[in-house]
Amino acid sequence: MFNLLKFKDVTRSTAQGSVANPAIPEDATLDQLGSEMLQLMAQGNSSYHRMGQLYNHIVEKRMAEKAGYKDARDYFSQKLADLSQATLTTYGAVARAFSEPVARRFGVTCLSLLLSYKEATDVAVNAEDPGQTPIEVPDEKGQVSTQPFGACSVEQMRRALQRKRKPASTKPLPQEAQVLAEQYGEAVARRFPTGTGTLVKVTVRNQKGKAVLDFKGIPLEQVSRLAEALTGELPPVNELPQSPLNAKPS
Repeated sequence: MFNLLKFKDVTRSTAQGSVANPAIPEDATLDQLGSEMLQLMAQGNSSYHRMGQLYNHIVEKRMAEKAGYKDARDYFSQKLADLSQATLTTYGAVARAFSEPVARRFGVTCLSLLLSYKEATDVAVNAEDPGQTPIEVPDEKGQVSTQPFGACSVEQMRRALQRKRKPASTKPLPQEAQVLAEQYGEAVARRFPTGTGTLVKVTVRNQKGKAVLDFKGIPLEQVSRLAEALTGELPPVNELPQSPLNAKPS
């Protein structure tokens, strides 16, 4: 079976030494890239960054459409049914923002949370060495201390992000409203996948206890996609990423 791991023109550093991290050949086919992603799925956490690279390449080159699929999501739902679109989007975002050695050092989940924290706070992040990024972490009693990202656990990053997104309104959003807002946000993200050249953002804010969605960056000629996303079938809750939306106070 064709395997892109045979190409050795980029080198990465790991705890075991130098390992080849191949560039994706321009003439690689959709079936070849999909086969490698299936192999990577079986290898676990160390392969998530590479899967993100392959996902971004397939989306950016519109390989699924050229192969006769409706879009990349249609292809992945058929060929990698065990991997949700939300997870692929997360891998792609981390692979685009950080190098493979950085992903190995800090983990894809933590880096994904860091990207969400960056959007929520506008904190500066050094992509080559994000470990010193200051994170305001609340403890179990709500006491906040600032510590470097490199010292934060996944749970601490989630608490830090939740604190930044906590609405100022004294009346919190109902859980069902938060879930529905996240479903709409993911539905829109699927219609405007990362790498298509269109940066669409969906945010939810608390307006006196009611969830309000804001849409940003939708090209006029693609408004029909937004309508399709909002009127079509919503993604299941268990497919949603940890923090797909930026909850903002009114």
